[in-house]
Amino acid sequence: MQEIYEIIAIFWLSYHMINSKILVGIQFLMIFAILLPKSSIELIAWWWILPLIASVTALWIFTHNKVGNFNITPEIRKDAKLIVTGPYRFVRHPMYSSLILFMVGVVLHWFSFLNVIFLIIMIFALSLKAFREEKLWHVNDASYEDYKMRTTMIIPYIL
Repeated sequence: MQEIYEIIAIFWLSYHMINSKILVGIQFLMIFAILLPKSSIELIAWWWILPLIASVTALWIFTHNKVGNFNITPEIRKDAKLIVTGPYRFVRHPMYSSLILFMVGVVLHWFSFLNVIFLIIMIFALSLKAFREEKLWHVNDASYEDYKMRTTMIIPYIL
């Protein structure tokens, strides 16, 4: 039980101490680290299905959210609008969902212990970004709490 408290404390401290741009840097650094060529064992022949689904999801997102509404850092743009249609009906962070799905497929293709570690770090950075963004949405939009109650954070119907 003590280990769980320590993990929560580390997560809490990380959330409050890490600058948003550093989180974006960690995210992209882990993506590039995973994509670097390494000797690998192909676990399954259908590894490419996950990146394909993620790419289609990203295209679906762009049909509901204007490019100008996106921000790579978790800060909310001054003129941003809360989107609740399309994939946003199911999850509050569909871009993070599609990125994680895409990178899981890549890691399955170029499987190594190191890539799994990079993936975990990337997911951790995305989680911190998501928590920070949600905190800012609560301040900037009164309807966000209702939206949060109707959706999950990253994985539809689960998380």
